Amino acid sequence: SSGSMFVVWQAGYFLIFSPADGALRSVDVVASIGFIAWGAALLMLLATGGGVFRSHDVREILDDERARANRRLAYQHGFWTLMLVSLVAYIAASLTPVSARALAHVSLSVGVVVTVATVVRSNRYDR
Repeated sequence: SSGSMFVVWQAGYFLIFSPADGALRSVDVVASIGFIAWGAALLMLLATGGGVFRSHDVREILDDERARANRRLAYQHGFWTLMLVSLVAYIAASLTPVSARALAHVSLSVGVVVTVATVVRSNRYDR
């Protein structure tokens, strides 16, 4: 799924392709735009229940109480995870230099992954 591929890409980003501090190269800008677009697309699919490209009747069927409750829980988990990441980053920044780009990347990655994983887990247990 797209969520698992997002995780794989993030692992590759931090282990292999992490840009050095300083001026961004063109390839880093393109990778950043792709990352932001992918994260936004995943969040949009979650917000709409994946039904943004479906007809109104299909969206009504897919958007039942349980689906809305699962999304609400996922966004709660994503929010609290971001708060925890921010707290840890604040402490880390007090002890060592942390680049704004790395902090933004980690925050968005962790938030999206936790939100997607919560929806997947919730949908799996609803069956």
